[in-house]
Amino acid sequence: MTPAGPEPDPQRLLSGHPAGDPLPPITDKHITAPGQWVLFSPDLTAAVDPWGTTFASNLTPDDTGIGPWTEAQFLKAIREGKSKGMDGTRPLLPPMPWMNIAKMTDEDLKAIFAYLKSLPPVKNVVPNPIAAGM
Repeated sequence: MTPAGPEPDPQRLLSGHPAGDPLPPITDKHITAPGQWVLFSPDLTAAVDPWGTTFASNLTPDDTGIGPWTEAQFLKAIREGKSKGMDGTRPLLPPMPWMNIAKMTDEDLKAIFAYLKSLPPVKNVVPNPIAAGM
């Protein structure tokens, strides 16, 4: 966090919510209109909303990110909103706008996948989502 707001860390580009980085407690003073709010962590890698708490995924080619994913899994994740691009997994959760990205062409999605696979891998096990009220 800088005086001008959040600033990306180029060493952690697209590596998701930092493992072991706890969120501060959320109290009633943070929530003035339940069901009509979203809170983001200062680094914009965690969101708290009526669905619960979600964390930005590690999109780097490390094994803790999309390293083991195939292109077909990536396309399925984006087209169908399936976690890890596999049937029987949880849906991709807000604020990930997969339903908007799903309209991109196969060529564009494959180019995004190739770009993500070209990034330096960052080892970072992102926390699982937390259901609302937990």
